[in-house]
Amino acid sequence: MRKRTQAFVRSTQALIGSVIGVGIFGIPYVFAQAGVGIGLIYLIVLGGVNLLMLLAYVDIVVNTNGHHRLVGNVKEYLGDHWGWLMTIALFFSSWGAMVAYIILGGEFLHSIIYPLTGGTVFQFQILFAVVFGFLLIGGLSMISRLEVVFVFALLIMLVLIMVGALPHADVSNLLEWNTESAFLPFGIVLFAFGGLAVLPEMKDILGKNKSLLRPSVVLGFATIALMYALFATIVVSVTGAATTQEAILGLGEVIGDWAVTLGSLIGFVAVGTSFLILGVQIMNSFMYDYKRRYMLSWAFAGGVPVVVFLLGARDFIDVIGFTGGVLASLVGLITIRMYLKAKVHACTPKRCLAIPSWAMYLASLILFAGMIATIVGL
Repeated sequence: MRKRTQAFVRSTQALIGSVIGVGIFGIPYVFAQAGVGIGLIYLIVLGGVNLLMLLAYVDIVVNTNGHHRLVGNVKEYLGDHWGWLMTIALFFSSWGAMVAYIILGGEFLHSIIYPLTGGTVFQFQILFAVVFGFLLIGGLSMISRLEVVFVFALLIMLVLIMVGALPHADVSNLLEWNTESAFLPFGIVLFAFGGLAVLPEMKDILGKNKSLLRPSVVLGFATIALMYALFATIVVSVTGAATTQEAILGLGEVIGDWAVTLGSLIGFVAVGTSFLILGVQIMNSFMYDYKRRYMLSWAFAGGVPVVVFLLGARDFIDVIGFTGGVLASLVGLITIRMYLKAKVHACTPKRCLAIPSWAMYLASLILFAGMIATIVGL
């Protein structure tokens, strides 16, 4: 029983650590731009869509034999052409997220260490990429254990900074609306909820207890959504229209330098855990779905984001907006199509795929509309 509980906790922490990354710092900014009311609507709707996709993929993961990752599952149910499309969408969305993690992770590391050592933000961004790139070599076993410490620290620090900000809150900041920026939250919120590809890793962590995957997903996702709503609402109530893109620096100007230091620690932990989990997902996909060697898979997982960063990707809001609005939407659309195909597949237990088709089609419509609007707005 103890091992079963430990596996459940580690699995839930893997989801939280994978999903909560730089997206949580972009959400207050887009909430402030569009209005908290509009932002919460996006949080509820897109949160519902993402939970639906997660639960649909849980059904597929639990009822499919082997060690396939998301790409391998798509190839099995939809064929090689769809598998290649998912490869492009998933790898580039994951790499895009890892680029954003390098950008903001280095900024947080600079904020923490600069008073002691000096140095430029760029240097700390490279340091972040190198250190966490080497940590990827440890694979899932090591990283899932690091999550136990990282996720606990993340949640504690988020609670501390939110409690410290409450005395400075001004409710009037929550009542402003700006319909001209009403679409702005779509890509950032969708990006912030991205974590679909971590489910096979969660299944591996649970081992023989794969029946716990669904409750692990529900608990982890509910925790994430609650933290997003609380963090964004509290930050905007304090800084209002002056909310900065990464939220923390603007918050520190109002409530004190301690918030910058603690917020930077929160950011560093959140970004670091997400970078590692995404890297492991890419490594495992190369190894299990494309039969590549371990070190070559590691080189692709950690090397491509560094190259893209060095080529000039620097604005993390633009990066996560495009990654969420276009690439994450595409991943979601393909996943929904896979689930609908699995419902009529000869090898799938039909009683285990109980999500109504109409709900999946509605989710597809929301994702497709958002993806087209993002592309048109580029």
